[in-house]
Amino acid sequence: MSATANVFLIGAAKAGTTALADILAQHPQIAGMSIKEPGHFCTDLRPEVFSKSYKRLIQWNEADYFAEAELKERHIGFIEERSHYHRLCQQAQVAKPEATHILDASTAYLYSAPAVKELAHYNNKAKIIVLLRNPIDRAWSHYTMALKYGMESEAPLAAFQREAALEQAQWGRDECYLELGHYAQQLKRWKEKFGEKHLLVVFHEDLKNTPQKVLNRITEFLDLPTFVATKAKATNEGSVPKYPKMNALGMRVVAPIREKLPKEMISAMKKVLQAKAPDLDDDVARWLKQHYNEEMAELATLLNLNLTHWK
Repeated sequence: MSATANVFLIGAAKAGTTALADILAQHPQIAGMSIKEPGHFCTDLRPEVFSKSYKRLIQWNEADYFAEAELKERHIGFIEERSHYHRLCQQAQVAKPEATHILDASTAYLYSAPAVKELAHYNNKAKIIVLLRNPIDRAWSHYTMALKYGMESEAPLAAFQREAALEQAQWGRDECYLELGHYAQQLKRWKEKFGEKHLLVVFHEDLKNTPQKVLNRITEFLDLPTFVATKAKATNEGSVPKYPKMNALGMRVVAPIREKLPKEMISAMKKVLQAKAPDLDDDVARWLKQHYNEEMAELATLLNLNLTHWK
């Protein structure tokens, strides 16, 4: 096959996509990319529009990354050049010659309005997978992640209300705690462009509780043999800073060199500076439920599913 990405796990962010991408890449016929989230088709999301803090967090320089003879693994990037994206695909194919499917797992695609048109122009026969999580739990997980990386200092309710006052939160400038959970409006454009035969929606709680059933649905959707994956790597576990000011300073110092540090050193720093994320507060949960009431009803209608267990 030509080195063309043909499977896209487009979101949602903080719904378990890193774990699912890791599982899928274990299939003999699916090759993952060296950048889990290359974000190539998000033409509205480019470094020049990102905040200084987000740029510092992701540490992305496309020219420097592709100047290397061997492309190193990293979580996220926003690739502008098509030739660079082709190189990612080619490397994935060379690393796994037997693969018939190349996986791009960019969660920004679900959010990005131009991404669906850009991706369809690139490969209109692509298979699109969407992993959804209760938007209330997703928002809380996103908030604790922002605390962990020193991107948030306000209490949760104040942070959510701050975003709710915006006309629309912007990826790379705002945290998008609420915006990324507005699944119905995001899914509509993907469903309209690709149709039901090329779009599969699965759920975070199913992946957590019955992973093999979810995997079987996905392999059937991709017309691939079923397989039993080993347990996914522990990724993106929820945590918050023990000492917020010290953590924020540490993140500013570490961010520019994070990709160069040994994983063992990063893990050791996390143990010192971070603790397990707390459970969602009842008052905050009530506010989030009210915020998402109409959204959940619209999504249930769109997918023709009963989502009352999310409320």
